[in-house]
Amino acid sequence: MLSRIALLLAPLAILVSAFRLGPQAEFLTAFLALIPLAGLLGEATEELAIHTGPKIGGLLSATLGTMTEIIIMFALLRSGQILLLKASIVGSILISLLFTVGFAILLGGIRNGRQRFDRQSVGLAATTMILAVVGLLVPTLFSFLVELQQHSPITADFSNKSIDQISVVVAAILFFLYLLTVVYQLSAPEGESLARERCVSSPGKVRWSIRGTLGMLGIATIGIAVVGEILSGSVQPFGAKLNLSYLFLGVVILPVAGSISEILVCAKTARNNQVDLALSIPMNGAMQIPLFVAPILVFLSALGPTPLTLYFSIVEVIAVAIAVLLAAYIAIDGVTSWLEGAQLLALWGILAVWFYFYDPVPELVL
Repeated sequence: MLSRIALLLAPLAILVSAFRLGPQAEFLTAFLALIPLAGLLGEATEELAIHTGPKIGGLLSATLGTMTEIIIMFALLRSGQILLLKASIVGSILISLLFTVGFAILLGGIRNGRQRFDRQSVGLAATTMILAVVGLLVPTLFSFLVELQQHSPITADFSNKSIDQISVVVAAILFFLYLLTVVYQLSAPEGESLARERCVSSPGKVRWSIRGTLGMLGIATIGIAVVGEILSGSVQPFGAKLNLSYLFLGVVILPVAGSISEILVCAKTARNNQVDLALSIPMNGAMQIPLFVAPILVFLSALGPTPLTLYFSIVEVIAVAIAVLLAAYIAIDGVTSWLEGAQLLALWGILAVWFYFYDPVPELVL
């Protein structure tokens, strides 16, 4: 009941934007409105997964699980906020790998003690994420070396035709790797697929008809698209009012709205001792950001005036690399404890403080 009432925040955000009550009011109402809309999208996705069965349903659950992030990032792309878009890509990866996984492990460990999970499935996601980090590093290091050779200052607005081409090629390779991952997940035996983990582990009780499910999916998607436009238009003025950098806005604040429902679901499943499910949801979500979402955005940006490259700042690449390495290390032994969850949360907090106080100036961009 409370969640349904919260959906009224979307019309409120539209009214606040229509009457131009200021960037702070617009951003806060749009930010809050995204939370119940993302929850509704998650419910509709799970219901559709039940209707379509484990194989197709699991794939739909994994793909549509990132729909909120895709819509928000596409809105940022349309408005030309490329630096903020890149920061939100990094933030989506960090909040999944560190905060969501850490919070789930912490609560699950406090209630159930040491918990065991399938190392093979989680290790697959961790290995794929390491390859994705390499994909982010290649255009970044190339840009750095080119600027050194040209004896030019290392700036965030450095542009080069080769960087655009490298980004498109790397994005194509990452997307092809995503397709191979999908094929592997669909052909893997029951219980070995990360994409099917969520569907297989759910009770499978149908609440809505197919028509009702598609209707809810459409309503949630349209609502997120409208509210996402309001959010993207007000985020920069909101940050300027509070003296917040685009890095902190994109890495720390924006990803929270689309991840709240996922965080709560993972925490609940971990407390119920379903640790495989609690880990597979955020790990799979983090894997899809660089393999699916980022390449799609690169391809779409090639059609517009402002191309999106995989040229990230050094602080963004370092943050993702540290998060992936720590998550991969935790996945090695197949056992979690509440202390490991606290460690992941601590790292996310440290990085959030770093991005809050770090003032991104062009000379410090790699």
